[in-house]
Amino acid sequence: MANSIDEIKALANTKLGFARSNRFLVTLPTNFGGGGGLIGGVLGLLNLGGGGASGRELNILCSNATLPSKAILTNDRRIGMEFQKVAYGYAVDDVSMTFYLMNDYGIKEYFDAWRNTAIPEEGGSAFTSNYKSSYAKSITIHQLRQPLKGFTKQVGPIRFGLGLGGGSVYSVELLEAFPIATSAIELNNELDGLVQLTVTFAYTNWKRASNTQGFINMDIDTPLGGIDIL
Repeated sequence: MANSIDEIKALANTKLGFARSNRFLVTLPTNFGGGGGLIGGVLGLLNLGGGGASGRELNILCSNATLPSKAILTNDRRIGMEFQKVAYGYAVDDVSMTFYLMNDYGIKEYFDAWRNTAIPEEGGSAFTSNYKSSYAKSITIHQLRQPLKGFTKQVGPIRFGLGLGGGSVYSVELLEAFPIATSAIELNNELDGLVQLTVTFAYTNWKRASNTQGFINMDIDTPLGGIDIL
């Protein structure tokens, strides 16, 4: 058993460690629900529009995502005296993502606006759908490598961190994706929990996407909270 553990450690060192489920990045289209960010939030509070969420917010607040599956479809075909399975196409399953909601509900407004682009809700009970090209967009999901280097420096109550990331090791692009369902949001007087929204996406197919390059991340942790610099 000791030899097996040593072999696993040696293999992990040569492969830059194990893949971690919490190291991922999602890229969604940014042309739904306004600009978001600080300006969008201020405008929203003033009831002047500008709601929605930025691409950075969508990525930071995505707590859960799923890399898509793909199955080969087969038919039974008689070849000689035998029946054999023969491939004729692919099948894919829907993909879900879960997001934390901030007090401006910008992410909820973003997906409401995306859904409304597919089937406008202003028509009352007589719903009509728009052309698919207007609402079906690409979504990219990246599995990130472990950071190659990490440095921290504690100065009193403040911790400075600098990390050299390894970029993505496996990336996929969902083709012609759009949200088909958003989860109900339960509000409860007895619990003081964070509000989350789960969104289910349909898409026509997926393909491997180009991996991202390495990156530098700098952050500061203080007693009042954390700040991302890069």
